[in-house]
Amino acid sequence: MRFIEGVKAERFDTFAVNDPLNHYSKTSPFIQLAKLNGYQSGDLLGVEDEQGHLMATAVMVHKKYRLINLQYSYCQYGFNGDFENRKLMHFLIHHLKNFAQKKGSCFLRMDPNITRLEHEKDGKIKEGGFNHEWFTEFLKEQGFRHLGYNYGYSGNWMSRFTYVKNLDLDWNGCLKSIKRQANYSTKNEERFVKVRQGSKEDLWILVRAEKELAKKLGFIPKSEEYFAKFWDIYEPYAHFYVVKTNYHQAKLSLQTQLEQAKNHLLEIKDAHKLEVETKHIEALEKEIQEIEQGGYDQDEEAYLGAKFILRQGTKVWNVNMYTNKTLMNFRSAFALHMRAMKDVYDQGAKSYDFEGVVGTNDPKDPLYGQQNFKKSFGGDFLEFIGEFDCVFNEKKYGFWKKYDHLWRGLRRRYARWFIRLK
Repeated sequence: MRFIEGVKAERFDTFAVNDPLNHYSKTSPFIQLAKLNGYQSGDLLGVEDEQGHLMATAVMVHKKYRLINLQYSYCQYGFNGDFENRKLMHFLIHHLKNFAQKKGSCFLRMDPNITRLEHEKDGKIKEGGFNHEWFTEFLKEQGFRHLGYNYGYSGNWMSRFTYVKNLDLDWNGCLKSIKRQANYSTKNEERFVKVRQGSKEDLWILVRAEKELAKKLGFIPKSEEYFAKFWDIYEPYAHFYVVKTNYHQAKLSLQTQLEQAKNHLLEIKDAHKLEVETKHIEALEKEIQEIEQGGYDQDEEAYLGAKFILRQGTKVWNVNMYTNKTLMNFRSAFALHMRAMKDVYDQGAKSYDFEGVVGTNDPKDPLYGQQNFKKSFGGDFLEFIGEFDCVFNEKKYGFWKKYDHLWRGLRRRYARWFIRLK
């Protein structure tokens, strides 16, 4: 085997895109994306066999702090290659560590997207399922420190948990596992909730909805310029969708349903059916009232949100999706997922990654609702093995941890101040 520095991007991506472990951050465009997030440089690294065929690849990016005179290196979601090939892993990990040291880094971080334990779809650990915790021990043997099997959003750079929906079925099979799919689709159709492909001129819709969520959760939102550059970097793989409605037309549709329901009520003899239809009428009347009294009743297009996805080969990632708060039965997030899923399915995608959940079964958790929504699409619950640091300079590493802790705290305070100003 031979370790290669500076693999040509086309060759690198041909291997990476077809690897089972691939993530868009493990292909060549990620170096440019990392530069938008404070990294200064990056390298495309690989291992090839005696015949010159690639066996593994890794994107390594480097962040230098000039003020405190230190640098670290990072392989986001690890590497591509057969992680069960121990000989290959020994060779690859050894050379990745050496390369990071050669670049002058005080530590190398990796957070491989290798699953830890097999889970049921509800997130519970599957009895008798696979167990890849041996790879955690393997990395520790190679000199890495495991930062723990911790809560999904407890300071991790990447989420440890996600839902991935299998699209390698006939389309009806894909729909069958989606909770209330027919019900929500019908509600959206009745309320004129429609999705279309967007352009860069529509990015303001994504940013507006992102800012609304930022105020609620207390983070600094990305700018329209950032998303435009992201799009440019991943241009061949990027897909963008926007969702809209017309509240006035939706109200007229609901009024038509209300009249039909009232007429139907006069024909019902069964007491139980009478009760059901009465509740239906009350719900329609309440929703019409909410549209009128909430200031929504305008005869014009109203954008509800947008989503940005990437498709590489047969894999799809839900990179960014934000929707504005609206009335309950206007299922904008559901509509965005369904349109994107059908499009990529028709293009040959085999998996659809919802890109991160909190990883808890506790309904009291403030982020449980997001996880429960993503779970409703019938995907597989995945838990990754977490973050690992290989430290080359203890003193600088310790200083960086204190600096990073302080910097994160200042960012949180700045985010709260920034949001109040907005």
